[in-house]
Amino acid sequence: MRNKKERSFKRKAWLLFPVIIFVIAALVQGASEKHHHECLSKGNHGYDEEESHEGEKGNDLALTIEEILQASCEHALPTYQCAECRYEVGVAKVDTSLLIDEKDPEKGLVKVVPATIQKISTALNTTGEVQLNENAAVHITPAIEGIIRSVAVDIGAEVQENDPLFTIESPVLGESVAEYLKNKSLIELRAKTFAREKALFEQKISPEQDMLEAKASLHEAEAAFKAARQRLQVLGLSEHEIANASFADDAGLTGNLTIRAPSDGTIIEKHAVVGERVEAASDVMLLANLNTVWVWADIYESDFRSLLQKRKDGPIPVEIRQGAFPDELFRGQLDYVGATMDEKTRTVKVRAAIANNHKHLRPGLFCEVTILLAGQEEVLAVPEPALLSDEGVHFIYKHLKDDYYVRRQVTKGREYAGNIEIVEGVNPGELIVADGAFLLKSDTLRSKMGAGCAD
Repeated sequence: MRNKKERSFKRKAWLLFPVIIFVIAALVQGASEKHHHECLSKGNHGYDEEESHEGEKGNDLALTIEEILQASCEHALPTYQCAECRYEVGVAKVDTSLLIDEKDPEKGLVKVVPATIQKISTALNTTGEVQLNENAAVHITPAIEGIIRSVAVDIGAEVQENDPLFTIESPVLGESVAEYLKNKSLIELRAKTFAREKALFEQKISPEQDMLEAKASLHEAEAAFKAARQRLQVLGLSEHEIANASFADDAGLTGNLTIRAPSDGTIIEKHAVVGERVEAASDVMLLANLNTVWVWADIYESDFRSLLQKRKDGPIPVEIRQGAFPDELFRGQLDYVGATMDEKTRTVKVRAAIANNHKHLRPGLFCEVTILLAGQEEVLAVPEPALLSDEGVHFIYKHLKDDYYVRRQVTKGREYAGNIEIVEGVNPGELIVADGAFLLKSDTLRSKMGAGCAD
């Protein structure tokens, strides 16, 4: 009997299962439609409000400076001063702590410069290769032969002037130190002899000849001492090492010579191994200062005349771009024009000295070279980073008042030498934001970053 009831209950449950599923689905669909209707209502209401508000405030680029200064917001403040509303009139605030200091360019994020009248330049484009500035590269060579006993630096190391590089042991140096100390002692002895003979001569005890011989002997010892001292300087000993040399100094007598860096720089090449024998004047290391590099480029015969003419007017600026650093512009000046032309390529070699403070440019890299030949036409220009765009509209940030800067539409002209011509929208001398202008853009265009209705 019990089994029959269980089977009957299960049969009814299976029959009711589709009905239960249908009811649940209907409830879910109803809730979804209700939520969708609410979202649409909210969205339409939000759109209407925003559209109405937009109609009230208008496009910030269409407002005049007077209208921006006179506008007030719902917080009973001038709109441009309100932290919540100033973006509506295209205004951003830049605290003085964010401004780049010319004395310390590493500090600050925003640079403000005046719009200036400049002579527009024509660009001569070519390719080039980065090489060492040979005027700032030193071949480290010992003045005497010997055996390397220690090496203090490795290739690529940054060193300062007088830093130890490596030490060699040389019997030649030991002999030279001994000769120096011998002559130093001899001077002291002969100085005493001369003083004694002079006193005896003045007392008419000894003849003048003895005094003159003692004096000549002293001068001979002084000459030998100076020669020995100069030899130690030539071999590479410092003034401090020479002054402190003594017979008790085993290192000096055995001929241990520490070779030091003659200037600041980077170890580019290294051929020093402990235990290796080196000859006098052999290249052991190459030390180069990479804060400036040379870029060599080829100029075609057709461009050679204009280059020479512009060079007579003054230094010619050069800009370098390298594929590994597409957003970085390296600047320098043309400092050499070749005296001969390559008969095969019909080109002349030119050289530019380029600032490389971050050491991004490395010898051997290929690069794009732009030689800027100044013209006579004058235009109003701003630095390249100052010009921004949004939906095809070009604009800059101009100083409004105190710490406030306002977005203003401009008409873009030609580009040259890291600057952009401004045809309309800026007056000469007006302060504009150059470096860091994108930070102000992200603030004033914040309304475009709003999100829609989401679960």
